[in-house]
Amino acid sequence: MRSILVVPAVAALLHSGGVGATRQQGGDEPLTARAVRFYQPASGTTTIEGVCELRLSALAFGTGQQTVRYRFEVAVLDSTGLELQRNGWPREVSVAFARSRGATAMESFGFAVAPGLYRVRLRAVPDSGSAVERDLEVRAFSGRPEISDLVLATGAGRAVSDSEAVAPGEVRRAGLAMRWAPVPRLSPTDAALSYYAEIYPWAGAAVAGELRVEVVGEGGRSVVTTPLRTIQVEPRGGLSRGSVDLTGLPEGNYRLRLRVRLGDSSLVAEAPFRMGGLQALALNTGPSVPEQDLFEGATEERLDSLYAPLEYILDPRTEQGVYARLSGEGKRRFLREFWRRRDPTPADADNPVMAEFYGSVAFANDAFRQGRAGGVSGWRTDRGRIYLRHGRPDEALRRPVASPKPYEVWKYTRDRPYYYVFYDRNGLGDYALIGTNDRREPGLQEWQRYLGTDGAEDVRQFLGLQAFSEDRN
Repeated sequence: MRSILVVPAVAALLHSGGVGATRQQGGDEPLTARAVRFYQPASGTTTIEGVCELRLSALAFGTGQQTVRYRFEVAVLDSTGLELQRNGWPREVSVAFARSRGATAMESFGFAVAPGLYRVRLRAVPDSGSAVERDLEVRAFSGRPEISDLVLATGAGRAVSDSEAVAPGEVRRAGLAMRWAPVPRLSPTDAALSYYAEIYPWAGAAVAGELRVEVVGEGGRSVVTTPLRTIQVEPRGGLSRGSVDLTGLPEGNYRLRLRVRLGDSSLVAEAPFRMGGLQALALNTGPSVPEQDLFEGATEERLDSLYAPLEYILDPRTEQGVYARLSGEGKRRFLREFWRRRDPTPADADNPVMAEFYGSVAFANDAFRQGRAGGVSGWRTDRGRIYLRHGRPDEALRRPVASPKPYEVWKYTRDRPYYYVFYDRNGLGDYALIGTNDRREPGLQEWQRYLGTDGAEDVRQFLGLQAFSEDRN
């Protein structure tokens, strides 16, 4: 049918091999999902964008298996139960990752429909065992709405085209690729939440309006309210998008409420999110797997991907320049020996240092990735490099909506103090390191001018630069 188009939209982003986006999550539901609706005025149809997370522990797998294989299916049914469209694709993940705490696989889907009630049936069908299923009911707009549903994202970047296949857990609109989830999860160290909605003005609607963001806690109590911001809405439609820094918000479940006033009319859209705590953050460091499970049976390509982030921590005297000259089996031995020398508990099967490092790589890929699918992996970015070398900053200053551009400052106070100033070059999350007192890292002269007068003073007050000597080895 021309009115229905289901598009599988998943790309490779596994922490431990295979295909499909993965992450760590809390909660016990085997499959969670959410769909948002956007209106198409020219055709009177509704575009549905959806995302779901599958808890991998819900799939059956035996102790002797190396991989978990399953098929993910998306079917669209009308109000009578008639199946209009079905799509499916095979998936494969390592057992080591599937057994790790809170491991999930992300899938995205989208379709366009005429007005009516529809049911989206999501199924993960393993090679053995029972299928994991969830039905999602979606009602397409019967007429022109005033505002779309609200998308909450933990990151946004520039997309080349809305029509290209989206990356794992992304929704793409108006040239933006936004990273989202059924219920986005923030953390004390990654507390910026982006929002996006579309406005469909009616005849005679005011061109200028006001926007306010409100965070609502349990019981409907307002806990955060931003100042009013003026917006412009063209007669053919407009966008409401931005970011809010929720650093310091206590752990718990919340809703972000977007209020837009056009003339005498007030438009409201809201969506849920969760703020994690320090304990959850400590647990969410990626899979902890025995060393032999990580390297045994891995392809040479997989071994290369495990080696690549080590460039930040290699011993330049004895380890750099060796790996590339080795055979496939030699690379496997190199990695085993590399981590054996760093194993604080060699008598145990697990290597906590190795698990922590690759957990940090997974976190960096999720938190710091730049651009759309095929862009810059998070561990390769400036923030990712500093994170892998030094871990989480002891203190951080984040200004996601600063003018002229967002910026972040990380401060490490352990041993000899260091600071790192990152500047968002295009306002879409592409942060570059511009200032530091670490002589091993590149910096820009007069980096303060990029931040503007207020931003530079904000950073100076945060750092107390007089306490940070520029004399670094």
